[in-house]
Amino acid sequence: MHLSRLKLTDYRNFDRADFEFPAEGVAISGQNGRGKSNILEAIFFLAIAKSARGTSDRDVVRWGAQAFVIEGSVERQGEPVDLRVAFDAQQKKKKAFVHGQPLQRVSAIVGEFNAVLFSPEDVDLVLRTPAERRRLLDILISQSSSPHLSDLETYRRVLAQRNRLLKDAGPRLRLNPGQLEAWDSQLAESGARIVSDRLATLASIEPKAKTYYEKISSESETLSLSYRGTVVSGDPDRRRSDLVEALRARRDDEIRLGHTLSGPHRDHLIFQLDGRPVHQFGSKGQMKSALLAWKLAEAAYLHERTGYRPVLLMDDVFSELDAPRAEAVLDLVRDFGQVVLTTARDPDLDIREERYGIVDL
Repeated sequence: MHLSRLKLTDYRNFDRADFEFPAEGVAISGQNGRGKSNILEAIFFLAIAKSARGTSDRDVVRWGAQAFVIEGSVERQGEPVDLRVAFDAQQKKKKAFVHGQPLQRVSAIVGEFNAVLFSPEDVDLVLRTPAERRRLLDILISQSSSPHLSDLETYRRVLAQRNRLLKDAGPRLRLNPGQLEAWDSQLAESGARIVSDRLATLASIEPKAKTYYEKISSESETLSLSYRGTVVSGDPDRRRSDLVEALRARRDDEIRLGHTLSGPHRDHLIFQLDGRPVHQFGSKGQMKSALLAWKLAEAAYLHERTGYRPVLLMDDVFSELDAPRAEAVLDLVRDFGQVVLTTARDPDLDIREERYGIVDL
């Protein structure tokens, strides 16, 4: 799988832009502020139908414009796939298209084109923030499993409705707990499957991430991943009933606080080096190496699950890496499919090989 063409209309700093990409990959070079990161964000937008930075759709519309359009031409095992995501700020509506045909749900575009994005700003944001680490894992699973994405959408909808009930009804729920029980059952149904998917994915991705970290890092520490949550241990077949029991056990606290305290939205994915949380004890270099190892493991996982090599998007990957680590990353990405990377300088690293074309912004 590779991206052959990208067209942007009123996206971020681009009014009109048209890029062509070779199947092997490309290095995008230019000074900061020219839009290198925005190109990678736009490519990833075609994969997940939203900004990787968590930015609202309105905020990625070019200043002074009222809408944006991202169009991509993808080659998937020799078959062309035309993708488009468009957002109209006046109508507050986003649409997704495959081969020019509108999809009933924007999220239905997920899985049509797979990509993995590494961004230096994710090092602090993702590794230090539990919600972003959960999002990291769920985006990965959703690209290879439409049922997981459906469960996430259902879970979020039910969670919002349950939280509204807790907030609006408050202490009255103690007299009529049955109002919560219907929501408990629905939340546990999708929530149990989400946790099971996450645990199965981590079991597959952890040895890959561990191996990549060993190859990237010059240190001897070992990377591991742990998952902590409400219904992690015990019989997987009882995960749904265990989650219902966990909700009931904390009902008084939830009524007092006005929101749901148990479930996968509260779980933790933790990156560890020699058993110590990276977000608490890791250096900047260790944190970046850990996230890079995870991203390479993501790409390997998606290839394994879908049969397609995802496009690997690497934004400013060389910053804050010493030469040995940077060279190790370059050696590793040669084993992947299409790689699109950015650099703010003409690095002394040897990226000007026949493998990569160069685009200067």
